[in-house]
Amino acid sequence: MAELPITHELFERYGAMVYRRCVAILKSEDAARDAVQEVFLRVIERRHQFRSESAPSTWLYAVATLHCLQHLRDQAGRSAKLANLDARTELVPGPEDHLALAQLLDGEPEDVRLMVYLHYVDGMTMDEIARTVGYSRKTVSRRVQSFLVAARARLVHETEGGVS
Repeated sequence: MAELPITHELFERYGAMVYRRCVAILKSEDAARDAVQEVFLRVIERRHQFRSESAPSTWLYAVATLHCLQHLRDQAGRSAKLANLDARTELVPGPEDHLALAQLLDGEPEDVRLMVYLHYVDGMTMDEIARTVGYSRKTVSRRVQSFLVAARARLVHETEGGVS
């Protein structure tokens, strides 16, 4: 198993990439600066989870994406759960509405959240996502489709007044 470089080397090499990713998701330079620090703290805590099948940049990209999605979800709180999303509109919001996507992904496993975000917000193909997350294209496609089916069912349920 390949060893990650020490953290300050990772920061010097990939800090700008992580910052750009955080700004793109959070839409705030201040929030992105805080997020970069938290991402690298998470990297220190989870060094043992790095799989040598991917490059450190791929892993950092995923950690930053998931951290920012979690930040958005926490910021909004659970009470604002897509109350104004009309079931007849597009299921997954565009890049300008990261908060709604974060809420829609609430409760999903980290890998599913990352795959859905990479596909619908970043516009990556299933093949590109498979290479990024280290799964087969078939697995990525199946997990994204399963998420969509479950999300549609949840939205229909909420729209019909069955919100719990």
